[in-house]
Amino acid sequence: MAAARCALALALLAAPTQALAARRRSPVRMSIAPSDVVVMMNGLPGKMGYSCAEACVARGMTLADVALTGEPFAGTPTDDRIPKVDLVAGGSDEAEKRGAELAKKCKEQGKVLVAVDFTAPQAALPNAEYYARHGMHFVMGTTGGDYDAIGKTVTDGKHGAVVAPNMSKQIVAMQAVVDQAARDFPNAFAGYDLTVIESHQKAKVDTSGTAKAVVASLKELNGGGFQVEDVEKVRNDETSLNGANGRLGKVPSEHLPGHAYHTYALTSGDGTVTFELRHNVNGRSTYAEGVADACLFLAAKADAGFPRARFLGRRKRLFDMIDVLQEGAMS
Repeated sequence: MAAARCALALALLAAPTQALAARRRSPVRMSIAPSDVVVMMNGLPGKMGYSCAEACVARGMTLADVALTGEPFAGTPTDDRIPKVDLVAGGSDEAEKRGAELAKKCKEQGKVLVAVDFTAPQAALPNAEYYARHGMHFVMGTTGGDYDAIGKTVTDGKHGAVVAPNMSKQIVAMQAVVDQAARDFPNAFAGYDLTVIESHQKAKVDTSGTAKAVVASLKELNGGGFQVEDVEKVRNDETSLNGANGRLGKVPSEHLPGHAYHTYALTSGDGTVTFELRHNVNGRSTYAEGVADACLFLAAKADAGFPRARFLGRRKRLFDMIDVLQEGAMS
């Protein structure tokens, strides 16, 4: 019998989403103009840093004239894609001085300062501590850091943050749907084998954080013993171009330096039924647009004094991309 192939995404979208609905709020009303938001783009001259900077400027935000970078890149001139930014080494006296001056200037001018962090895992926590010292709100997409410790710098401070390993609104929404299905229908795919293959640019050596999150939910659906180590990583241009012989979408050659192609498959024990979930991302624009949304969301929250969270009875200052999505704070 020919295998019946179905779109898992459609099946999951039909699942009840009571828990998500319970958290959903009416769309946030921006109480601050994008022109009153100043973005300190930490992570230049990296490709993601440029993409985020361009997205924020395109949305009307102002780019700060200073940013943190790794020591080897300090003093590197930025190119003409964005306004001039002085890159200073994180952890240096110059960084402390310029950060204090920037925070003071924004406060005097009535601007909301938001730092965006796409740096390195080892820099994530020191940077979070830097933002706390200078009272800077921040959006962090840097992966591999100690998220508990990073979150504590926020809850112990008076500033706000959006911290998320994936800033793509659509991918985060997909993850939420899969997670909700796992909660509502545990073991619905008991007896099905889970396979996961993902393709990224050769420079990415670790397993995708998105794949790890989706696998955690799919394991609840099939009750299997799939481990993160079982994810097949493709980091070879030839294999990416041919779509891993049909198991992935074919990556266009111009996007080999930056892409995220994932296929998650659940196959019945007898091989007659297969459900697949795929997402193919070319370039970085979907992540950069999510960062711009997160900046505006956080700036609006800060401008409103971080209103008390419903049901919590306290002011919420630490957010993730689900919060951004549920507020409707998207372009």
